Amino acid sequence: MTELWHDHQNQIKEITIDTPFQVGPVNVYLIFSDALILVDTGPKTAEAREQLKAGLRKYGVSFKDLDYLLLTHHHPDHIGLTAEVAESTKVAGHHRLIPWLDPAHHPDFLKQRIAYLDHFYKRHGMDEASASAIVNQNLKYMTYAEVAPLNVPLHDGDRLDGLPGWHVMETLGHAQTHLSLMRDNDQVMVAGDHLIRHISSNALLEPPHEPGGERPRTLLQYREAMKKCLSASKVYSGHGEPVLEPAALIQKRLYEQDQKAAYLKSLIGQEVMTAVGVTRKMYKGLYDRQPGLTFSETLGHLDLLESRLELSVSEEDIWRYAVPQKD
Repeated sequence: MTELWHDHQNQIKEITIDTPFQVGPVNVYLIFSDALILVDTGPKTAEAREQLKAGLRKYGVSFKDLDYLLLTHHHPDHIGLTAEVAESTKVAGHHRLIPWLDPAHHPDFLKQRIAYLDHFYKRHGMDEASASAIVNQNLKYMTYAEVAPLNVPLHDGDRLDGLPGWHVMETLGHAQTHLSLMRDNDQVMVAGDHLIRHISSNALLEPPHEPGGERPRTLLQYREAMKKCLSASKVYSGHGEPVLEPAALIQKRLYEQDQKAAYLKSLIGQEVMTAVGVTRKMYKGLYDRQPGLTFSETLGHLDLLESRLELSVSEEDIWRYAVPQKD
């Protein structure tokens, strides 16, 4: 640690790291407080490792100076270098990160997820090839992460030792492990992928956390989690520039979701359709290139319509959606 570290006391510093993914570069953050906290790591690539180390050197620190590595969620562009950083510090994150970060002690976790999703996709009209392609893509994606066990499991409202004046916010939707930090005195947030200025954050399909539980309606979760953040004054995001008017962007995202749901309802019209059928009608050729993302996006809006009683669902061998017809 050098004198340069003290020059940044009570500041948030961004380090931008390249990724091999379509989303582009990822932002990780240093929070200088009583403790020194790194938020996220970037993916497990040689380039990302050097960029992270160089970014830390710019502020006069290295891995051994960190008091905590705080992970916003389990996606590899955010946790990829966890194992290396964890050699020098404690790892904190959402309590549901435990099986993601310690797979050796949770050997059935991924197998159960894969089995659930394979069955779910097929019940919603997806063919074997597309379902397998999604699973294989996700498994490949995970090779960009090398993990280490979670030392500090966090829940909504918790506070991290050494970070006075900040609290943890559970911000589910994009991921079932997602959390953010909010500073009490000015409502500044460090928010991972919860709110991104230039793109909407996809509320991704996930299985129940516990086998046999109810599937999380991720878009409904995400909408409620965004509303929790309406008081935010500034949001440091996992991708792109900081959000300077969070409330306006949140209202825009909610409106866009309402509009998309209405459009999906109009696409169904008087037909009876599977979720995959709606996805193909909505996204056309893009579905064949990105079946997982487009299916998640469609399913979330179908869930939204169903929650408003604007859709009925026939839960037989293959689930189908219909717009209730007025007498």
